[in-house]
Amino acid sequence: METTIKTDVLIIGAGPTGLSLAAQLVRHDIDFVIIEKNEGLTPFSKAIGVQARTLEIYEQIGLAQKAVEQGAIAGKARMVVGGEIRAEIDLSNIGQGLSAYPYMLLLEQSKNERLLYEYLQRKGKEVLWKAEFKSLSQTEAGTSAQIVTATGSSQTIEANYLVGCDGAKSLVRHALGLEFQGSTVERMFFVADVQVDWKFSHDALHVCLSQDSLLAFFPLKGDKRYRIVGSFPEEFAKEEGEVLYEEIEQRIKEKAQLDLDIHDVDWFSTYKVHTRHVNKFSEGRCFLAGDSAHIHTPAGGQGMNTGIQDGYNLAWKVALVLEDKAHEKLLETYNEERLENARNLTRSTDRMFQFLASSEWFLAFLRTNVLPSMAKYILSLDSARNFMFTLISQIGINYRHGSL
Repeated sequence: METTIKTDVLIIGAGPTGLSLAAQLVRHDIDFVIIEKNEGLTPFSKAIGVQARTLEIYEQIGLAQKAVEQGAIAGKARMVVGGEIRAEIDLSNIGQGLSAYPYMLLLEQSKNERLLYEYLQRKGKEVLWKAEFKSLSQTEAGTSAQIVTATGSSQTIEANYLVGCDGAKSLVRHALGLEFQGSTVERMFFVADVQVDWKFSHDALHVCLSQDSLLAFFPLKGDKRYRIVGSFPEEFAKEEGEVLYEEIEQRIKEKAQLDLDIHDVDWFSTYKVHTRHVNKFSEGRCFLAGDSAHIHTPAGGQGMNTGIQDGYNLAWKVALVLEDKAHEKLLETYNEERLENARNLTRSTDRMFQFLASSEWFLAFLRTNVLPSMAKYILSLDSARNFMFTLISQIGINYRHGSL
């Protein structure tokens, strides 16, 4: 027998975006239901960069210190060319005076999700796991979604508002008929969480600069643990899922030009990079947030953070409208503000990625010959350091020219 649940907000998807949106709704005392098609939190590390703006959001719900304790601060960056360190930059307080968190924290997505989920549980909230979204309809008065529960039964959830946080292949986005235009980088990338024995200390991010590819080692919490991110050459013909780990390790050793032993592989994955965003973040009483609304290159560690900020932006506006403290037109500013941010984000990450990974000869020359010798000097300038931190940390995002 089909049952009906009534709530203020229905959240589709319990990744970092959906969970953080739910946490903000708890903070504003707004009732919600959150569903997720998977049986639990992701067991995979996936995204790892936590920026200052996200930590400031975590601080408001008492999670910032726990995140810092569980993660590793990116204290230094070393640029490696031909197996030798060509430059070392201090990143430990690069944003000093700009944020209470003047660094980038390296904390796996799985651990971010765990922090947020446990926060919800402490507040008496739960995710409806193994519940699959099927369809939606909406009127001027509310939304109605049909789901299939973990037991296989059909259920209707009626809500004042619905938010799709269901990832890059978003069923909510498809149901709303929203566009998701952009491009795909025709090159295979890989990530691997491993332990590495080599001559370098574990207190730094290591970027191996080469003529035609990207290779970086991010230190994670734990003895000799690293996230390795890299790319195969453009002529590499295999598809996602066909690549063997042995091919990834061979590529790492080839491009690093280092004597290293890679072992204890926790997780690895391959993927192609897409740069896309929706034509609008909302349709009627339905909204999109996170990867369902925008995806981009991994440059700068922006993705998970941007989804969390989507949720933060939307939550307080929905709360004010539901509490009759603001007109519904306030919700239009969510699309206005976050769509502009998505456009800026995809442009900036594309440029960073092009510089770091392009095989174009001039960019390759700058990357391997000019950048190592100039980077330390450039970042010794207050103006350059502040610009870089403000951009990467996302604390510089503002809407001063918007309608609010």
